Amino acid sequence: MKAIIERSKQLDRIKIYISIFKLHKSYLVLISDQETMGIGNVTLGIPPSIEGMKVSAATHQLFGVQQKILSNIIVEKTSSFLNAPVLLLLFLKSVRDDHEISKPLILFLNEILIDIPKNGND
Repeated sequence: MKAIIERSKQLDRIKIYISIFKLHKSYLVLISDQETMGIGNVTLGIPPSIEGMKVSAATHQLFGVQQKILSNIIVEKTSSFLNAPVLLLLFLKSVRDDHEISKPLILFLNEILIDIPKNGND
């Protein structure tokens, strides 16, 4: 497993940490508002096998964390962009309302994704 991105950014009153790891033909994405990370929501996104189709995503709630819609948006966007399966662990401990963090988090994710080289999967 190889870390290809490890960044943090202050978004309003919350600091977000994002780490992306390259796996064999897939990616592991960790997003947290805590430097130590955590498990939170576990979401798997599979890119469509037919171009133009929607990404398939499955979400599993762990420990009562409630960012299911945000998790699905992130994993669908990331899996489509990378054209590879993506496993997302989203741990937002201090976020009470998804709406306060959704747009700035997606914009931060966009900044990060364009920095990932698209030179094929291992």
